[in-house]
Amino acid sequence: MAVVKNQAELPVEYAREIIRGVVGRSKALELGRRLPDMNAKTLKLNVLSNLPVAGWIKNSQTTPNAESTEINRKPISTLAWANVDVVAEEIAVIIPISINTLKDMENWVDIIPYISEQAVGAFQEVIDSAVFHGYNTPFGATSNLANGLVGAAKTLGKEVSWDGQPGTSFYYAISDAMAYVEESGFVPTAILGAPSLRGAFRQGLTNLGINANDQGEVGALPRHFDLTGGFNDSDAFAIVGDFRYLVYSIREDMQVRRLEEATLVDPNTGATLYNLAQQDMIALRFTMRIGFALPNPVNRVGGKLSSDGKYVEQDGAYPFAVITKSTASN
Repeated sequence: MAVVKNQAELPVEYAREIIRGVVGRSKALELGRRLPDMNAKTLKLNVLSNLPVAGWIKNSQTTPNAESTEINRKPISTLAWANVDVVAEEIAVIIPISINTLKDMENWVDIIPYISEQAVGAFQEVIDSAVFHGYNTPFGATSNLANGLVGAAKTLGKEVSWDGQPGTSFYYAISDAMAYVEESGFVPTAILGAPSLRGAFRQGLTNLGINANDQGEVGALPRHFDLTGGFNDSDAFAIVGDFRYLVYSIREDMQVRRLEEATLVDPNTGATLYNLAQQDMIALRFTMRIGFALPNPVNRVGGKLSSDGKYVEQDGAYPFAVITKSTASN
């Protein structure tokens, strides 16, 4: 009689196709404006802080000869700049892997690109959550990104509450958010939200009989949906703004290094987690250094004349506004 080998003793085969989740692209990187790469930790930007003020010669208060009004002196004004720092901060992750696991996978050589892909996704989530919501932010307290775009917009009163109902109310919520941006002298270039924003547009048949996909300037505003997991729609349902003023610079692009004899410790407690050589493991270490800033230059719509005749930034001028979903509708 033939002996039938127990199936549990046979090696487990791995399918060649690795089933993986969607890795979204960072919207902070996609919508923001990339500056030239940094050559040092800090990149200084010159941002307009004061605009020149012109005047009619006839109204000049200074005349060298009281008898003559034809030789009044031309007014003098200034053009001032302020420094805004883009500071490179590091993002990192170490992913340990058992060597036996790699050997047991028939297509183990191909697993490294998939691990790298997921590391990239983790980096992009960290970037978006910090830039938009200030979560685990590396930006200093004096930075206008310390609380993220959402936090700053709320502090400045650039917030529109939406009742969560489809139709006209959502149309007007977007329009009001655009108005906040426009009143500050900026031009809305996009609306950004989590995937839940898609449903709001699909249900957007208004009482005016206008389809959500054809609502004039509201309908023409480019729509972006963050798939990194870094956008928190309970903090803000959507961000509307002039994303040209969100800038970033890369000090070091993503780099990967293979570790074989390192000891990995818990960054919070210092306790040893893995001894790679002793436990027959390797680890992939991913690092990147990048800096963000939000220059908010003075402009003639969002600015105002000060008492000393200088054109300065008006209180509350900001290139972004947020739409929040009222709790009553949840």
